[in-house]
Amino acid sequence: MRITTTVLFFVFLLTSFTFNSFSQGENGSADSIEVIRLNNLFKLQYRSEPARSFEYANTALEISQRINFLSGEATAYNNLGVYYKQKGDYDKALKNYRLAFNLYESLNQKEGVAKSLSNIGNIYSINDDYEQALKYYTQARDIFSELNDQGKLLMILNNIGSIYLDNGQEMEAIHYYQQVLNIYNKNPHQSSLFDPFSNIGKVYFDRQEYDSALFYFNKSLKKEEADDNKFGIASALVKIARLHNARGSYLAAEGAGLDALDLADEINAKPILLDAYSTLAEVYLHLDDLENSYVYMNQYHIMSDSLFNESSRRAIAELEKAIELEQKEKEIALLKKESEIKDLQYKNSQLFNYSTVALSLLLLALAIISYLKFKQNRKAKSLLEYQNKQILESKKAIEVQKMKLESWNQNITDSIEYAKNLQEGIMNKNNFKENIPSSFVFYQPKDIVSGDFYWYARQSNYDILALIDCTGHGVAGAFMTVIANATMNQIVIDEKETDTHKILQKLDEKVREILKQKEVTTMNYSMDVSLCKIDYDKNILTFSGAKRPLYVVENNELKEFKGNSFTIGDYYNSPDKKFTFQEIDITDNQCFYLSSDGYADQFGMQTQKKYLRKRFKGLLENIASKSFSEQEKSLRKEMKRWQGEMEQTDDMLVIGFSAK
Repeated sequence: MRITTTVLFFVFLLTSFTFNSFSQGENGSADSIEVIRLNNLFKLQYRSEPARSFEYANTALEISQRINFLSGEATAYNNLGVYYKQKGDYDKALKNYRLAFNLYESLNQKEGVAKSLSNIGNIYSINDDYEQALKYYTQARDIFSELNDQGKLLMILNNIGSIYLDNGQEMEAIHYYQQVLNIYNKNPHQSSLFDPFSNIGKVYFDRQEYDSALFYFNKSLKKEEADDNKFGIASALVKIARLHNARGSYLAAEGAGLDALDLADEINAKPILLDAYSTLAEVYLHLDDLENSYVYMNQYHIMSDSLFNESSRRAIAELEKAIELEQKEKEIALLKKESEIKDLQYKNSQLFNYSTVALSLLLLALAIISYLKFKQNRKAKSLLEYQNKQILESKKAIEVQKMKLESWNQNITDSIEYAKNLQEGIMNKNNFKENIPSSFVFYQPKDIVSGDFYWYARQSNYDILALIDCTGHGVAGAFMTVIANATMNQIVIDEKETDTHKILQKLDEKVREILKQKEVTTMNYSMDVSLCKIDYDKNILTFSGAKRPLYVVENNELKEFKGNSFTIGDYYNSPDKKFTFQEIDITDNQCFYLSSDGYADQFGMQTQKKYLRKRFKGLLENIASKSFSEQEKSLRKEMKRWQGEMEQTDDMLVIGFSAK
């Protein structure tokens, strides 16, 4: 009687289990259909409605995880990676792509695996890691070829071509692009969301064949407009704006650039916004619209800093520590779980031995229970192994982030180096040293670019020379030097103004107008100026200054001519300014000196004090009898001795010359 009761009990358990499983299967089936619908909605609308598509993908992920629908979960992760990539959040994009890859691989879904490999390759390509990008693209290409998926194969070939183009291998790139165009022309209906024209246009643009480049960029724009792909439309408009700028059609470049900016801002596409800001800043510089050029270049640097800053470095370091700690905890949990599994296996074995004398139905029931318990334990072990694998993948993602930071840092350094060459070109373009050979320039920026520079022009029988010390140093100071140089060109060369005090008056007004400093604030940007005009007919040097003096050494005696006590562009301290001038008769054996405050303000290694103006003026008296080339060497040698290992505190610029 007891045996019969036991058997009936196990039969009841089995029946109940089957019924519950069937009920859950029906609910799971409805939920899985909803997941598929949401993932498909994302694919239809992610280009035109990115914010709404993000909600579709998030909801699909939540449902998939709740019902353990791994295929739907993988697709949702992949869709989230696409969304974050479009926004320029490459860390989150890579994380989601890798999660999708792991799930597709565990399910042996080749198409999903290939798609994930291609997307991971895209992130490496964006970060200029061409070797890794080509590795992932090649793996994806082989799988798509095996599956005979022409649409996906077309996009992979296009990406490989882009890798070769970015790596300077133009002929290889053209070979792949031509394959892409041939496949596309045969099957355009299979690739409705793919643009084969943009990269071919880029090749022609790099060759400066602008008509051909514009033809393909326009085809790209029409294709994206037909597909209602807002990201593609904005990207095509930026390329067209760059092309018009390169060929000198600045108004056309302005129109395309502003259209791209509006659309990119609407969809919050940060990489495209960054390109649009940079392009418009350059266009307005060519149009002599310094105000707008300054505004867009400032926006470019604000957004660039938001993508690469110190807080992101600290976040990565903290993430590394957290992942290491989590990995150790997971390893300990895994060892405990394995121990529990072994104990359960041992108990099940003992139970099997004791039950050999029981009835066959009871043995079957016990076997079923043991199997279910074993399956549950195996699933738990698999989950732990999967989590351990995720930790390893996260560490790899951190390595990618480090590589990206290094790449961004190099790109920023290269850009600043380029700006340095432009700044030095501005100072050297008017042949100061050729026209005044008895001279020297001691120039030592604190950073790669400087806030100190000099400006020179020859007008009629006058030489006009200005030393300008702008607010700040580095990139901020360099922006001000661009404004000062353009404004001096406008006043002296275009407007033919040669009176030194009037030049400073106009310079002050124009700088305040450009920087919108027409009211009292505490954030005014300014520049200190020493300005000289040499009249060779009258043998007179006229000097005007804005907080900077002129030093004259004659017969080993230094005389200081002070400028006005207010600065250029500053409204807060001196809204009403009237600049004055002083005239100096030019004689033999005179040496004239202009300087910024950087030399006198430098701290010494041994004294921990500034060099100061008194010591600087004594140095000028001592070296004035030497040749100008030897004077420059003496200044450099003295500063090296004084500074020692102390960090440079400001830009340094000293100019010496003879007016005879």
